[in-house]
Amino acid sequence: MGGCERLCPVCRRTRLSRYNRDPVCAPCLRASRGERPAAPSWLWDSMPMREALAAGDLPAFVAIVRAAIGLSQLELASLVGWSQSTVNRIESGERDTLYDVRELLRFADAIDMPRHALMPLLLGTPLAITDAKGINGDMEMDRRHFTGVLAGSLAAGMGWGSPHIPHRIDPAHVKHLKATVDRLRVEDQRTGGGMLLAPALHLLSRVRRMIDEADYNETIGRQLLTIAGGLSADTGWFAYDSGDQRLARHLYGEARDYADQAGAHELQVQVGSLLAMQAARLGRHQQGRAREALRFVAVAKEAARHWATPRVYTLLALRETSAHASLGDESASRSSMAAAWRAFERGPREDDPPWVDFVSEAELLSFEGRTAMAVGRPTAAVDLYQRSVARWESDRNRLYGRACLAGALLASGARTDALAEGLELLPHVGGSRRTLQELAPLREAAGESSEFAQKYDRLLVA
Repeated sequence: MGGCERLCPVCRRTRLSRYNRDPVCAPCLRASRGERPAAPSWLWDSMPMREALAAGDLPAFVAIVRAAIGLSQLELASLVGWSQSTVNRIESGERDTLYDVRELLRFADAIDMPRHALMPLLLGTPLAITDAKGINGDMEMDRRHFTGVLAGSLAAGMGWGSPHIPHRIDPAHVKHLKATVDRLRVEDQRTGGGMLLAPALHLLSRVRRMIDEADYNETIGRQLLTIAGGLSADTGWFAYDSGDQRLARHLYGEARDYADQAGAHELQVQVGSLLAMQAARLGRHQQGRAREALRFVAVAKEAARHWATPRVYTLLALRETSAHASLGDESASRSSMAAAWRAFERGPREDDPPWVDFVSEAELLSFEGRTAMAVGRPTAAVDLYQRSVARWESDRNRLYGRACLAGALLASGARTDALAEGLELLPHVGGSRRTLQELAPLREAAGESSEFAQKYDRLLVA
């Protein structure tokens, strides 16, 4: 069996069977897709990758990239424009292609890796800082003027090379795009939209150019439209979470257009739900927006009529609940909430779309808490939020739930407890401007010289 096995190119210890389809061993595979450094610059950034770059071990770097994205040697070859044998010889150390800096940069551009993520290779340390703040700083100046297509020069200025648009799109490109979008969604559960908006906008710009400039067959074209629609919806959520409601609305509208072009009913429902969520939130201060939210839900229900699962109907009922609460209609809100619980109790299904994964008992309790707040029952909201927070598995959602809890505590008269809860949350807000906005009433209640006010104001201008 010795001739049938090879060593993992990353750890250099574990033997890989010839029947193992992954390019690295299981522990290294988990590490390549796991927690990223504190200042991430790229979706596939991981400590094993940084260590391989710092050591100048480019064969291991290629294997880690392939493992993180989930590509075969043939698929990576198609993505980069190599032959499968070239990938095999690079990973086995028989070919030094990537030691030519021009080839290394071309490889990074082809897999959509920002060039500054190569800093560990240049500085010889895995802890080299790859400046994520610069990316988001550039985007902060430009995203307010985002009207359709980000220029290639903007992408280059944000740390990526010239966008690599292949002449022809094949299944490997589609697989790479899907893996990247999936990773964005995973990271969202940890970091919040502010950290992800810039790379998501960059990726969306690239997908648009692929649709407009590359060749592909009808099947691939429909897949690209669906990916672009889902990515527009996700990027809209990142904008929403980071506080840019105008950009979020623009992106949701774009997602709706892609969904219509692709005939993607599931995506149409997802976008309708997101539009309803945003309109209901704005409806707290503009009743016309709350009514608009109800219209978005009605359209989504029509698109969902022939395929939706109970979890999808649960989410749409929750959107209705928020809209009715924003309108001050407690009776209709209670009715929609009851419908949400009935649908939820029918249980999950294998064909549930991934964008309803967050619909849980914690989410329903949180919605009940928001409804109680909207109709002037903050004491009831405190109990509901406490029960919700205890059940959240997502760090980001738990953080937002605690911010809502702090607001409910303040509204119920427990000012000291509210400020203590808020003060504990502030260091963890991260990229979620939405969470910071939930804490705004606490800022108003805190004295100008208080510790909470000082820390809140620093985050507000960061």
